[in-house]
Amino acid sequence: MKKKMIMLAVLLLAGAALLGIYGYAKKQPKPEFEPVQPAVSEQSKYKLIDIKPEDVKSIAVEGGGKSVVFTVSDSGISVENADMALLDKELVVMMFNALVSVSSDNKISEPEALSVYGLDVPQACAEYETANGSKTLFIGDITPDGSYYYAMTGGDTAVYTIGKMTGERIMQDVTAMADLDIAVLNANGLSRLEVKQKDRDELSISFDKENSAANANLDKSGLQTLVMHKPIENLLVYPYNLEPSILKNYDKFKLTKMVELGTDNYALYGLDDPQMTILMADTESGVALSVGRLDEESGEYYVTADGKKAVYTMPKEALEPFFDYNIVDFIQKFISLHYRDTLESIDIKSVYGNYTVEFREEGDNKITVDENGVTRDKRKEYIDGKPADSKAFADYYQLLTGLTFDALDKTAPVGEAEVVITYKMLDGTTDTTSYYSYDDTFFTAVKKGSEDGYNMLITKQQVKQAVERAKEITELSGGVEG
Repeated sequence: MKKKMIMLAVLLLAGAALLGIYGYAKKQPKPEFEPVQPAVSEQSKYKLIDIKPEDVKSIAVEGGGKSVVFTVSDSGISVENADMALLDKELVVMMFNALVSVSSDNKISEPEALSVYGLDVPQACAEYETANGSKTLFIGDITPDGSYYYAMTGGDTAVYTIGKMTGERIMQDVTAMADLDIAVLNANGLSRLEVKQKDRDELSISFDKENSAANANLDKSGLQTLVMHKPIENLLVYPYNLEPSILKNYDKFKLTKMVELGTDNYALYGLDDPQMTILMADTESGVALSVGRLDEESGEYYVTADGKKAVYTMPKEALEPFFDYNIVDFIQKFISLHYRDTLESIDIKSVYGNYTVEFREEGDNKITVDENGVTRDKRKEYIDGKPADSKAFADYYQLLTGLTFDALDKTAPVGEAEVVITYKMLDGTTDTTSYYSYDDTFFTAVKKGSEDGYNMLITKQQVKQAVERAKEITELSGGVEG
């Protein structure tokens, strides 16, 4: 029997070497996973394995077709042939400690055939190389009551029972020691969100310091307003509108387990050609995720995270909103919402009439900022070179910049634009929207720069009223050209 156990151990160790044992390569700088002498219950009668951590040279564990090799050096504990950056330090030490101290309260001095205990073909074999020689531990079947595992050591014909938790910890493969942490972002403070899917337009939203409307919102309200770049250019997005829509299950946006180390089998998990990629960031950190296929049995997607060369899982609930989002749920429906103190002029060319709105400084009538940082725009308003009634113009400006769309549509516009409105900013940038007839009720509003993406449907009556109001103001003012 003794010769059989020794021969089995040798064969398993040789097989592990041929399989290319899983492990972890050094991280720069390498984490110091210091061995810790584990506490052993004084009540344990039998010590199957009792090794000082500093005496360990290596421990090779093989079972279930998987292998883990621990090595100990002056820099601490390492696991061979893999990236230590993917490993949780506490879990490494926990598994190592479970291996160097294995005790039992129950001993079967005269066991039956080893097959009775699952020790003829053990579930796992641990080979120890220490300063004092070699040792071998075999793990067999779980006991009938499900509380223990049968175990034995090389050179000892007795069979012991070890606690279920100890046995399972010894038999864990390297994925059980994975570091599953990813950055936890402030969902209400995102500065960037990008989602790419197959057969769907890309979504790209970010804080754009070059966008005057976003900057104005930040200056006036302290609210970091995001700007959509795709699929529609220059629409504003308030971060707090993302949380009940695309981020509604963000609390479940967590890695649940590591499935496999390395990239060799990405195709098996649909990660060689991901069906979706997600990039999110706030002002402090970010997360990059690639999403493969859904595992129907577990209800989780296979993913890779932050460029780590490993396969993980994430709950289906966390990712469904990213697959199914509707941009109407989180964009502001204003077509061109601008603060007037950011504007130089508004140019309107339309079938209802052509008008040019200007904001002019005259004497003390200019843009000022008081000691509290409050901006006041006292510039005079002119329409087609004629001064406008200030009260009437305030209502008109609210009507013009308050134009809102009702729906989104990808139908290409036909014919010539019936209305073109261009906002010229003080910083020299422009925002142009062209309105094409969609049917008897709606215009198709097309933002310059987004001609190949979604278009906005807005009622013709709303646009006509806003444009024609300019004529009413000039008649009301009765001014002369300035």
